[in-house]
Amino acid sequence: MMTTKASPTAGWKKIAAQALFGAVVGAAGMFAALSLLEGGDGNDWPGSIIILLGVGFIYTLMGAFVGIGTLAPRLVGQRLLNVADAEEIVEERSHLGGSAIGCLALGAGLMLLAYATGSEAVGTTPRVSVAAAFWILVAVLGLFTLVSVWMWRDFDELWRQLTLEVTAITGNLMMFVAVLWGGAATADLIAGPHPIDLVSLSFGLMLLGCFVATARRGMMAPR
Repeated sequence: MMTTKASPTAGWKKIAAQALFGAVVGAAGMFAALSLLEGGDGNDWPGSIIILLGVGFIYTLMGAFVGIGTLAPRLVGQRLLNVADAEEIVEERSHLGGSAIGCLALGAGLMLLAYATGSEAVGTTPRVSVAAAFWILVAVLGLFTLVSVWMWRDFDELWRQLTLEVTAITGNLMMFVAVLWGGAATADLIAGPHPIDLVSLSFGLMLLGCFVATARRGMMAPR
C-alpha cells in the first residue's frame, strides 16, 4: 500500500498554523473572560487569582481542541492536532477522548475556583462559594485520576514511560520552585506564596512537564 509523507516544510507550516490558531483563540478567549470580569470588578482581583484563571483556561482550551479534533478527525482533527493523518486519531480515539474530558473538567474546576475566590476577594458574593468550588475541584481530581487509571491499563510501554517521566519532571520542578520560593520568603527576600499560587503552580508545572517530556522524545516534531 502506498503512503504519502508530508515534507518537513509542510510539517513546520502545519505547526506554525496550529500555533497561530491556538494563540488567536486563546488571546480572544482570555480577552473575553477578562472583559466579563472587569464588568464585575474582576480588574480588582489579585494577580494570583488571574493566573489561576489563565491556567484553567489553558486546560479548557486544550480539552476543547482535542475533543473537537477527536469528534471530527477528518474535517478538523488532522489539521488541528499534531498527528500524521485522521486514521491515527481514529485509532487513538479512546485515549484522546479521555484526555479531552480530563482537561475540560480540570480547566472548568480551576476556573470555577478562581471565580469564587476572586469574587470574595473584591467583596462580592459568588454564585458558588469558595468551599463548594474547592470540593468540586476535588471531585474533578478524582474523576481525572479514574480516567488516568483507565487509560494507563491500555497504554503501551512508550506511553507508560512518558507518563512516568511527566510525573518525575513535574515533581522535581515543584520541589525546586517550592524550596526556592519558600526559602526566600522565610528570609524576607520576597513575598510568600498565596494559597491559590500553590494550585496554579501545581497544574502549571504539570503542563510544563508534559511539554518537556514530549519534546525530549521528539514527539512535538511536525508530522
